Amino acid sequence: MTKKSPISVDKIQFCDYYLDQVNDLSSMDKFHYDDRRDFINHEFLAGIAVKVEISNIRYDKGARREVSFRLIDMTSRCQAAILRKRINLAKEDFKEDFVHFPAESSGLKGGHTYKLVVSDENVSQTLAEEFIHVYDYPLRQYYNVCDCGVHPAWEDNLYKSLNTIDDHDYYLRFNLTTKTPSIHPTIMPELELRLHYPDGKYVKTFFKEPRCFGLENFNNDIWSVEFPFTTFGDFNGVFYAELLCMNLPIAGFVFDTMSGTDIKGKCDPEYIIPLDEYSPEAAIKRIDNYLPHRNEPESEFDDDDFDKVLDKFIASELENSTDDVEESIEYDNEDTTTNEEKSEPLVSLDHLTGIKSVKEKLALYERVVRFNKMRADNGLPYVKAPLHAMFLGSPGTGKTTVAKLMGKMLRRAGVLSRGHVVIKERATLLGQNYNSESEKTLKALEEAQGGILFIDEAYQLYQGDDPRDPGKFVIETLMTALADESNRDWMLILAGYPDNMMKMLNMNPGFKSRIPDSNIYVFDDYTEQELMEIAENYLTSNHYSLSDEARSALAKRVNIDHLHRDKNFGNARYIINMIQTDILPAMARRVTSAETFDCKTLTEILPCDIPSRDTTPARHSESRQRIGFTI
Repeated sequence: MTKKSPISVDKIQFCDYYLDQVNDLSSMDKFHYDDRRDFINHEFLAGIAVKVEISNIRYDKGARREVSFRLIDMTSRCQAAILRKRINLAKEDFKEDFVHFPAESSGLKGGHTYKLVVSDENVSQTLAEEFIHVYDYPLRQYYNVCDCGVHPAWEDNLYKSLNTIDDHDYYLRFNLTTKTPSIHPTIMPELELRLHYPDGKYVKTFFKEPRCFGLENFNNDIWSVEFPFTTFGDFNGVFYAELLCMNLPIAGFVFDTMSGTDIKGKCDPEYIIPLDEYSPEAAIKRIDNYLPHRNEPESEFDDDDFDKVLDKFIASELENSTDDVEESIEYDNEDTTTNEEKSEPLVSLDHLTGIKSVKEKLALYERVVRFNKMRADNGLPYVKAPLHAMFLGSPGTGKTTVAKLMGKMLRRAGVLSRGHVVIKERATLLGQNYNSESEKTLKALEEAQGGILFIDEAYQLYQGDDPRDPGKFVIETLMTALADESNRDWMLILAGYPDNMMKMLNMNPGFKSRIPDSNIYVFDDYTEQELMEIAENYLTSNHYSLSDEARSALAKRVNIDHLHRDKNFGNARYIINMIQTDILPAMARRVTSAETFDCKTLTEILPCDIPSRDTTPARHSESRQRIGFTI
C-alpha cells in the first residue's frame, strides 16, 4: 500500500529580489510576496524567493519530513536547481517556509518558463506545482492600452463613472492590443491591477492574463482584462485603478462610484496615463478635470423634450386613483434638477428579458415621482404617491433582481436616501424565544433604513389556522412601522407565490390599505422563447455561442421541461442551472479530451453538450397562471 504524505502545501507565493538585497536573504520572510507569476530578467535581478505555506494534516502526532524544491526549466526541458529542507511540524501545525533560487546559479533566462515542484521525499509524493515566467526587458514591447471603463455585472456597456448600488458587483475593464501580434497573449506577461479605494488606505491587488471577449475582438487582436470590485458603505467615491506589467505602470484610470448620474462611454486615452504618485487628492483632481459635471444629478426633466401629453395623463391618473392612499413619499425642497439631458426611465431594466407589465408599471411610477418632485420644486402642492409594494411570482422570475434595481431608481429620484435592499424571510425574522420576534424585525427595519426591506415568501408569516404562530408578532411589528408617519425613508416589498400572497393580503386589512392595486407587480412565468433568450444572453455575456444544431437541441429540451413544469419550476434559475451544471461541464469534457483546439472550439457549444431527457409528454393536472421574468 502506497503511503501518503502527512503534510500539505496550502499556498505558494513568489518575490524577485535584487542585487542590493542579497545581504538580506537571512530575513527573506520580510520580502513582499504576492501572487505574481511573471518576472523581468534585467541586470539587477539577483534571484527568485519563494514562500511556502505547509500544514500537518495529522491530528494525532507531529511530522518530520524531507522536502525538496525543484526548479524545472520547461523551455530547455532540464532541471535548473534543487533545494532540500527538513520540515518539522507539531500535530495539526502550520508554518511558512522560505527558499530562494539565485539567478546566476539557477540559470534564470528571459523568455523561459519554469516549474517549481515541491515534493515529500520520504514518500516520493509531489505536494504542489507552480509555474513562473521570466521575460526580457523592456516591458513596453508587450501591450498597448486602448481604453477602459467600468460596468455593472448585469450589462457589458462601459461607463466612465457610475452611481452605484451598495453591495453589488461591478467590473473594471482595460482593453488592449499586443505590440507583437504574432505572440498569443497566453504567453504574454500577466497584468497586475492595484485598485486604490477612496479612503486612500485600502488597496486591492489582482493578477490576470488577458483574454478575448468574443470572436470579433479575437479577429481584431483586441484583448481585455477584467477585475471585480464591490461598492459598500464608506468604500464609495473616487477610485484609482493602476494597471501594471511586471511592476511597471502602463495605465491609470480614475472613476467615481457616487456620480450624480451614470456616464456611459470609455475613458479617453489621454486620461489613462498613470499618475506620477497616487493620493486621493491627485485622483480627485484628475477626475475633476476629466468629468467636471459628474456630480450634477441626472436631469429630471428637459423642458424642450418633456412629453406634455404624458404629464396630463399622469396628473389625471393621480387625481383618479390616489385620493385615499395613506402611504406617501416626502420630498426635499432643494432643487436638484437640470436641463442638460433627458433622463431615460428605468434604463437599468432595459436589459432584462420579459416582465413587460412590471416595466410598464415601474415606468409610470417613476414618472409620477418625478412629476410630484417637479411640482414640489416649483412650490405647488402634490398628491402623495404610494410607496410600499407586493411582488407576485414563482421562484426565478426576477423579483429580487428588480427590487435591487428599483432601489437604485428610487435613490436616483430622491425618494430613498440609500436605495440598498435588505433581504429577509420568515426564518431570519423570528426570534429565539416566543414573543421575541419583534427584536429581529426591528433590527431588519433598522438595516433597511434609507432603502428597501424585501421579505421573500412573505406569506409564510401568516398562519391563519394557528393563533399561537410567532409570525403574527413579525406582522404586528411591520404594521407599527408602516403606520409611523414620521419615517418615510424606507420601503417594504412583500414577495411570494400569487395565490398565497393574495390570501395573506386579503386577511390583513393593514397591509391591504397600504399596498394599493397599483403597487402589486405580477412577474409572469417565462415562455419557452423567453427562456431561450435568457440562455442566449447568459452564454453571450460569458463569451459562449450555440451552433445551429445545439440551439435546436436546447430549444427541444426547454420545450419538454416547460411542458412538464410544476409549481417549483425554477424559470431563469432552471435555465442557468442547466447551463452551469450540465452544458458547460459536458463541453469541458469534450474540449479537454481533444488533441487540438482553437478559439472557436473554446467558445462554441455543440449538440452533444446539451443534456437530453425523456420526451414523453405528460398532461398537467392543473394549469398554472402565467407569472414571469428575469435573472
